Amino acid sequence: MPTTPARRRLSPAERESQIAAAAIEVARTEGLAAVTLRGVAGAIGVAPSLVAHYRPSMEDLVGGTFRTVARAEVADVRAIVGAATDPVARLATLLSCIADPARDDVAALWADAWSLGRTNTVLAAAARDVMDDWQSLATEVVVDGVRAGVMRTDDPEEVGRLLFALVDATNGYALVGYLDRPAREGLVRSTIARSVGLDESALVIS
Repeated sequence: MPTTPARRRLSPAERESQIAAAAIEVARTEGLAAVTLRGVAGAIGVAPSLVAHYRPSMEDLVGGTFRTVARAEVADVRAIVGAATDPVARLATLLSCIADPARDDVAALWADAWSLGRTNTVLAAAARDVMDDWQSLATEVVVDGVRAGVMRTDDPEEVGRLLFALVDATNGYALVGYLDRPAREGLVRSTIARSVGLDESALVIS
């Protein structure tokens, strides 16, 4: 009669990696509020006590999960933007990437971070750090455009702040179905175009 092979015991490093991956999957599919001992344990088929053994602080796990997902998105967008041929194309590409429906799951995680970060200081710190990453990327693009003489602004950092204030606001609109996607994207694009002395059409990728 055949016997069922014994399940191999994972090393501590493998278990840590498994828990981190499960937390990311739970966050992406169910939101940061679902990243709990029970939620993560259920995703990998172990007892909650095992997850607690490796991750005793859920604040740290939630904050670290958000940081990992959000920073990966910034790195991905930075690479795509960097491949564009000139500053205007890079700004247009940045706006296009931010508006990509394929990134809606991460946009929803940002909404979670704003809310849960009120009581989770680790998550709040992660959100602030990644906001700085986005701000840095946008500012670099605008600085390059000013230096090349194709954009006009006295304060590139202010443009970066304006961009993500608009993005965050319109992502909030999306969560409750306020304005349709073209209207939300148009609001961001037209405002940013005016802020750097461009015609809105220059920031449309066909």
